[in-house]
Amino acid sequence: MVSCLLLQALVAAPATAEGVDGLQRAPVAAVTQDALGQKGDQNTQTALFLPFDAQTGIAAFWSGPDFIVVADQPVPAMMRASGGTGVFSGLTVTVLDHATLLRIPLPQHPALRLSRQKEGWQLQAPEPASLQKKDGQTALAPSAAAGGAVAPASAAASTSAPAPATTAAATSASATTTTGAATSASAGSSSPSPSSTVTLSSTGAALAGKPSSGGGGGAASLHTITAQPAPGYVLFPLQQPGHEFELPDPATGARLLIATSRTASGGVAQAQHAVGYSVRPTLEGVVVEADADQIVMQGTAKGAVLHAVSLHPVPVGLPLPEPVTEAARQKDWQWFGLQEASPATLAAEREEKLAALAKASSRQKKAATFAAAQAAFASGAFQKAATLLAGMPETTPDSGSASAAGSATQRPEIALRAVSALLAGNLKGAQALAAPEWISLPEFHLWQGLYGLYAGQNSQRTAILLAAGFAQAQHYPAPLRDRIVPAMALYIARYGTPATVRTMAPLPDGPAYDLPRALLQAREGKTETARVALENLTASDDAQRAAIARTEIVRLMQDADLIAPDMAADVYRKLLKGENGASPAPADIRTLTAVGLAHALIRNGEPKVALSVLEGLQPSADVPEDVLAEAYRTALYRLVFNGASASLGLPPGSEEELSITQRTALVAQGLPHVPDGAEKAKLLLGYGRLLLEAGHADTAATAFSQAIAMQADPQARAEGEELLAQAAMQAHQLALAQMALDHAVSPLMPDDLAARKAYDAARVAQARGETEKAQALLAHDESDAGLDLRGQLYEADHRWADAVLVVGRLASRGLPQDGALTEAQRALAFRLATDAAAARDWETLHRLKDWLAGRTLGRERDALFTLLLRQMPRSAASH
Repeated sequence: MVSCLLLQALVAAPATAEGVDGLQRAPVAAVTQDALGQKGDQNTQTALFLPFDAQTGIAAFWSGPDFIVVADQPVPAMMRASGGTGVFSGLTVTVLDHATLLRIPLPQHPALRLSRQKEGWQLQAPEPASLQKKDGQTALAPSAAAGGAVAPASAAASTSAPAPATTAAATSASATTTTGAATSASAGSSSPSPSSTVTLSSTGAALAGKPSSGGGGGAASLHTITAQPAPGYVLFPLQQPGHEFELPDPATGARLLIATSRTASGGVAQAQHAVGYSVRPTLEGVVVEADADQIVMQGTAKGAVLHAVSLHPVPVGLPLPEPVTEAARQKDWQWFGLQEASPATLAAEREEKLAALAKASSRQKKAATFAAAQAAFASGAFQKAATLLAGMPETTPDSGSASAAGSATQRPEIALRAVSALLAGNLKGAQALAAPEWISLPEFHLWQGLYGLYAGQNSQRTAILLAAGFAQAQHYPAPLRDRIVPAMALYIARYGTPATVRTMAPLPDGPAYDLPRALLQAREGKTETARVALENLTASDDAQRAAIARTEIVRLMQDADLIAPDMAADVYRKLLKGENGASPAPADIRTLTAVGLAHALIRNGEPKVALSVLEGLQPSADVPEDVLAEAYRTALYRLVFNGASASLGLPPGSEEELSITQRTALVAQGLPHVPDGAEKAKLLLGYGRLLLEAGHADTAATAFSQAIAMQADPQARAEGEELLAQAAMQAHQLALAQMALDHAVSPLMPDDLAARKAYDAARVAQARGETEKAQALLAHDESDAGLDLRGQLYEADHRWADAVLVVGRLASRGLPQDGALTEAQRALAFRLATDAAAARDWETLHRLKDWLAGRTLGRERDALFTLLLRQMPRSAASH
């Protein structure tokens, strides 16, 4: 203890000058307008070419002080554009698995032009004078627009509830177009001419062609996107729509729903606000800020559709029609030919209609065929109905109709074709049910849910649609009810939330509902009751029901820790192969069993084998797309965060004893199967750390950039930026490191993250030769890394006395009083010795000798340490 105190006294340092962290929480320039436009003078004209081909859609909009361009395809070639020139010098590019994100810092919000070129898009920031008519282009000049009337906010995206008034800053938008011809609507047409340009100005509204309050008027002539409300949804028409996806707003973290356009559309001219969401002004594409999780965006051939999916949806678009109390008056009953009759009566009706069809004349043939198909469908002969309709000439929806589902006379035929195909197992023939126009008919929400079920779409949204229509389906005639309701009940029991599960209470009686009833018992914690029920169902005469029960009982026992993961994996394998007397799992159940096997392998510490099981699996009625993606994510989490076989408790030499290189390679292969979002962002941060550990700093920087783009939480984004700075420094990209540190801001940044950020900033300053700035940033950093770097800075400046003080503090923590020294401890002791000798601090050197007490620093260091000791004056050596 005495010697420890002596060493602490030896290395104690006086307080240094207080430093200032110039990177800590730099204020973001305020943006006071909610529209694209000009603010202040510009530098000379600058252009940025974006090489996005005709099949790549884009959206472009402001996010705080940054201008954002999003492409709906990964374009790795754009990485070379990072850095830009002139006005665009701050450009950064992040390539995601399914998109490309461009972020351009432009705090003053200059006027921008975005035009479609033959081989891509051109983004321009012209000087004010160039906004006048030039080279065939007409744009609204600031002087001409000043004092112009402010255009009213479009009511096109309004809902049945009054929308909040648009702020004054959000209404000052205008749009002008070129004199060039309109672009072709076909996907394969030639690209628009360079003159297809739209400029939005913040100084006033266009003097002509303002949209009417109903969303019509001259908007189309202005090449801007005008929302079209319909009962239950809003359509944003696009000539050549791209894809739809979600991203957090880079400035605020808000949830953005983005729809891209593959040709010049002019974007959305003005901000629009409604219940649960708001529409952002854009230079291209559609961007909706969704406040409510139930707000979703869906792509169609005509554009992007915004609607709500919930048991209690917020109002979007126009009010939905009032529900009809009498079932026979609802359109599903009318169009499907449903009757409240016994199965025998419905079968007799079918035979009567088929006989009438056989006798029908050529002029009566189509009507008789449709009537026979209705009778076949109502009686449960779904394949017969589909066959009849397939032989009937299909009515092509009027291309000029406002509804993609056809006119009022066409919709019954389209609906019956779709639902017959769906229940006959022809998913492609049922695609019409995905059209958003059915949202306007509440009785068809159930059928959209059934289409989502069989198509393997998102389980949460599908379960909501099924739950909302559960009571409706129970009142269908018996042949139809018995076909669809058990499947709906099983799906909701398996994937529904507690709220959706409650819509089924009480579950109907009968053996068809025994399987969902057992799953509900398992969810309620009645494990033994559920196990017995599933055990009984494994002997069912229904092969599919028995196969599902065999798979579900293994999952139940594993979740309840009644069976070890390795044993569960073995049982799943036998079910897939049909061993031990069990029939092989039917084809439509194999995906469910395979995913169960993958989860068992993951829990058994075999994520590599689990990924091989998942490879090639496709979403199905039993395994929706999000459930399959979750299996991939769980396997990748195990690879990233649980380490190699030693930490997993696996025997040496097992298949899962993987090197860092093998683990990172497997993660890279699996990442495209995980949807973008906060969970993937967490995965990418861990993956990036692995890459840094493996020495792949460039690839790690890419992973961190992707994680930041997907992360909505400010603190998580700040952590990602700090990790990006580390990777950039290792890759010798100082500009990227500095930019990352500038972006690493959070209202409640933890002390440890703030310390790491200051340390990183000091390393950047050190690399740039800014020693004083680095020392100021580290003035209060007493971490080992901070002291180490401060010592390096003092040593580089030959400030040996200061170096002794900070390296001495490191030694007081790191050098044990007795016992052999590690290599790092030996290097630290020798470093202190050389610094002390250079400072002629003989007292420190003498006390270090006593502290080491003859312990070796290594042969070469021992020899050099002896030489340093011989340099001490006799008075110091004898002290």
